[in-house]
Amino acid sequence: MTVVDTSVFVDALFRFNEERSSVAGSVFEVLQEHRITILEPEVFKIELIGQLVRRMPKQEAITLYEEIVDRINFVEFKVLNEIAFSVCFETGCRAIDSYFIAAAKLTNSILVTNDKFMVENAKKVGTKAYYLIEEFNDLMETFPE
Repeated sequence: MTVVDTSVFVDALFRFNEERSSVAGSVFEVLQEHRITILEPEVFKIELIGQLVRRMPKQEAITLYEEIVDRINFVEFKVLNEIAFSVCFETGCRAIDSYFIAAAKLTNSILVTNDKFMVENAKKVGTKAYYLIEEFNDLMETFPE
């Protein structure tokens, strides 16, 4: 399983920076090709819809949102709360980041993000994480041939 931060979804969906979008798109292609489950904390849903409605009409946003969340497995807030608290306590990270880190930590999954601070904090609590922008090739080596 792989936890994919919302930043990677946004980069794959919207072309603000072609290199970031290309790398993010490639990650999703590899995950799909290898049938690797994407796992997210429930808070992902809230973060995703907020990102989508900022960038497209609401009806299009909800349609895309539903297509995306139908393909993802989720970990409930209540399951992650204590771990997320511990992550924040140990690292001082943002609350939203702690849920992504906690989901990866709980399930022993890889965390993929375009947020360098999230990677640093994940590693502080022993979670394997990749800063996609700089570690794309390293991440690709973790997937089966």
